[in-house]
Amino acid sequence: MAYPKNDMDQRLALVRPEDTVRGLIFNAVLNLAERQLGPDTAMKLREPLFKRSPVDFFSYSAVDAIRLLYATSEALAKAGRFGSQEEAVRACGAAAVTGFFSSTVGQTLTRLIGKGDPKRLLSNAPTAYSTLVSYGRREYSVIAERHVRLAFEGDMQPVQFHEGVLQEALKAIQCNGTVTGTPRGYFAADYDIRWE
Repeated sequence: MAYPKNDMDQRLALVRPEDTVRGLIFNAVLNLAERQLGPDTAMKLREPLFKRSPVDFFSYSAVDAIRLLYATSEALAKAGRFGSQEEAVRACGAAAVTGFFSSTVGQTLTRLIGKGDPKRLLSNAPTAYSTLVSYGRREYSVIAERHVRLAFEGDMQPVQFHEGVLQEALKAIQCNGTVTGTPRGYFAADYDIRWE
């Protein structure tokens, strides 16, 4: 299944000129494309946006991040690497977490949080997100002993991207759980995270 034809345009219409995303996210998506589709395809996806790979902790246009996400997820889905474009977007989100936890900041965060403590990890998610993007607001709330919610406002990424991010974050701390995103239009969503 693919996104509606105007889905990307609807999201791009919400982006302000000052909205930025760190290069680390671009590189994670491009690295996934290279692993799944080969270096030539990854280069073709990168070339409309950058002459060379972005620098991980430099900031770049959120418009370009959305364009890259949709182009890459569509290419991955068409190549049969994932069951649908939505699954490919989840994989891009997961790749972003892998890239983040491989970075110096991510490694430091992992050491501070430790393994197997999802509440501690997820309570820090708003701060982690704010280091990677300049837009939006995220709020953490505890629903039950093994159930928390992150409420996103002002974030134009598809729900599946953040589901992939959050699911991979749980995996990074060796926690078995589920993430369910519920969109509230194109600009907000709630993410319910439960674990065993």
